[in-house]
Amino acid sequence: MGLSDLPGAFGRTGAVAERIADALMHTIRAVRHRNFRLFVSGQAISLVGSWMQSTAQGWLIYKITADPFLLGLNGFASQVPVLALGILGGLVADLFDRHRTVVVTQILLMVQAFALALLTLLRTHDGAPMVQIWHVLLLSAFAGIVQAFDMPARQAFIVQLVPKEDINNAIALNSLTFNAARVIGPSFAGIAIAVFQRIWPSHQTFGEGMCFLLNAFSFLAVLVQLSRMDRRLFPKNDLKASVESTIAGGVDYLLARRHLVMLILTAGVISFTALPYLVIIPAVAKDLLGGDSTTLGWIMTSVGLGAIVGGIGQAQRKRVRGLGKVIVRSLWGFSVVVFLVGFQRSTLLTCLGFMAAGFFMVNAMISCQVLVQALVSEAYRGRVMSYYTMMTIGMMPFGSLIVGAEARHWGTHVALMITGGLSLLTGILFWIQLPNIRRAAQASPEYATLVEHEGNR
Repeated sequence: MGLSDLPGAFGRTGAVAERIADALMHTIRAVRHRNFRLFVSGQAISLVGSWMQSTAQGWLIYKITADPFLLGLNGFASQVPVLALGILGGLVADLFDRHRTVVVTQILLMVQAFALALLTLLRTHDGAPMVQIWHVLLLSAFAGIVQAFDMPARQAFIVQLVPKEDINNAIALNSLTFNAARVIGPSFAGIAIAVFQRIWPSHQTFGEGMCFLLNAFSFLAVLVQLSRMDRRLFPKNDLKASVESTIAGGVDYLLARRHLVMLILTAGVISFTALPYLVIIPAVAKDLLGGDSTTLGWIMTSVGLGAIVGGIGQAQRKRVRGLGKVIVRSLWGFSVVVFLVGFQRSTLLTCLGFMAAGFFMVNAMISCQVLVQALVSEAYRGRVMSYYTMMTIGMMPFGSLIVGAEARHWGTHVALMITGGLSLLTGILFWIQLPNIRRAAQASPEYATLVEHEGNR
């Protein structure tokens, strides 16, 4: 290359850099809006703490009991309240100030984390840890009750933070934040448990208790950011005290839209058959790989890394159309890798397998949520998202119980293989129904609005 070629080379390099910068800004376009930026930054810190608590809680239960069924029972206790109270949570999200609702639920979750930390850190007169398995299950149930109100309000609140054209990107970035925390939180938990336990080796649960305490303090970040938002930018809830603002009105609206029913049911089936693989990861780390809390942290981190890659891909999407096929392919890919992980005894291959599982699962779940959010009227968003939450969170505990029982009676590897087979079946059934879902969506008034917005991009 001669000197005369240098300007052209620099020009091409500059053009490539400009295209990369444009692609990056498109991927994170929702953070241009201050309220959403505050929300995501607070959530990022709080979710790291939540994942630390979730990882430490699973490790604590398995360390105390060595029973994989109790891992499933803990998942059941924390998630079944969402199924029981989700409709009420959705109604609250539609009728009351969502910002205030989220503030209250975050405070209650912070109290729950402090209570769990206190029980785990304190010891009885004979030096044994004060915490008992029933304490953990009871506090998990309390957190589930709070989340029945928190999740519909938070999901509906996100769309109040950005204009309509950036809603899909906001949903994807929120999921990306969740899964980035899944990478950081478990790895921090694994290290923190080991480090704190060395500080006080005679206290059997000191490491886990410190993880719970750190999670409690992490809620301060999201509460501070929520307090800094410009409330003048929030759209007003204009629902009237009529049938449209009742639970029955939400049910009637949903039943009139078959595509939403099918998407929500599919998300529920995924949560019942596939997502419970997460609850037996402590058993995978300890029984299949012979590892410790650090091994658990690496596996959970691998799941999160795969989910981050999937979330970035979703954030870059410009259109909603085509997500049905993404769901099908993701379920099939997830089924293959989870089935194969059941045969592994290598930590590296297991981590790579769970990384792929995280990638496929986040693609399937984000696609379902984006489709539902894009095809629902704002007046019914809170209630419809409560039904979505009831299915995605409320069905998982039953799957968790079944997976825990499978692992107890037949082994962890068999439970993983069954999970893979059920995911494959779910993907086949959704693929068969996809043309009907598409036709029902195209016949809805919300679809016309969606096409108009996507056509103007």
